[in-house]
Amino acid sequence: MANEKNAACAWHPRTSSDSLFEKKFTTGELPVEANRYHLVWGRFCPWATPVAILIDLVGLNKVISKTAIYNLRHAGIDDDWFFGALDDDQDPVLKTTRLSENYRKTDPQFKARPTIPALIDLKTGKVVNNSSDELMNELSTAWQSEFAVDVLDIFPNDQSEAILELNQMIVGDLTSIPGKLADVTSQTEYEKLAQQYFDRLDWLEERLGDNRFLLGDRLTQPDIRLFVDLVRFDVVFYFKDKLNKQRLDDYPNLWRYARECYQIPAFRQSTDFQAIKEHFFKVSDEPVESFDRIMPVGPDESRWSSF
Repeated sequence: MANEKNAACAWHPRTSSDSLFEKKFTTGELPVEANRYHLVWGRFCPWATPVAILIDLVGLNKVISKTAIYNLRHAGIDDDWFFGALDDDQDPVLKTTRLSENYRKTDPQFKARPTIPALIDLKTGKVVNNSSDELMNELSTAWQSEFAVDVLDIFPNDQSEAILELNQMIVGDLTSIPGKLADVTSQTEYEKLAQQYFDRLDWLEERLGDNRFLLGDRLTQPDIRLFVDLVRFDVVFYFKDKLNKQRLDDYPNLWRYARECYQIPAFRQSTDFQAIKEHFFKVSDEPVESFDRIMPVGPDESRWSSF
């Protein structure tokens, strides 16, 4: 068995979130300033990838830079993220080797597990926001209104309530379920969570029967979140987390929707099937000595391009 301490996607902090890491632009705590901030994300991560997609989708990649961390945990180190395969590989922008270095610039007493996404102020090297939800909303409002006026508005005011409601459903019933499954200790717990997951997929399948996207013909913020979850369901969660009641292919509307989203450059360029499989199956760069850490050869990635 893989080392439990090196569990895939164990990025959540061991302590409660600190307000030091959740400063906002909409309240004036942080200045909206081009080329001042840098996003650290993971190509495998269902919490960080939506933020990376959003930045590219609305053109904020012109004013906010990004770095994807190394996909694997380093051998024997389960409580940090590295910027490269070697311990001394530096991020060329941040000039740090571990994400924890940037967390400690914010709080010298920081001893928890550093999390992604992490937005870093390049003037100080400090992490200023590590909340996926906050970053999605802050970038969709304060930043898009300032730097992406003429592009797709993914958080229109007239749909804000519906957007927030859909976000909550997706996060609560899809994004968070695989992490909860890792902690179940009974058949009943597993079946309850699996049922919650597939009930939401059934609901979304029906909704997309009449809509191109979740809120009609217009792509909005929840579409980013759902797409990221559907990719990981297809590639990993169906197999690894025993979420195998149905495959993504078995949902005609969801499968059509997911492949249509994949054709959008911002979605496609932030979707790395191999990185996702490598992280969730192989987990760390320790030698592979058990079958559970072997990466599967499928499913066939070319299916996603046949739209």
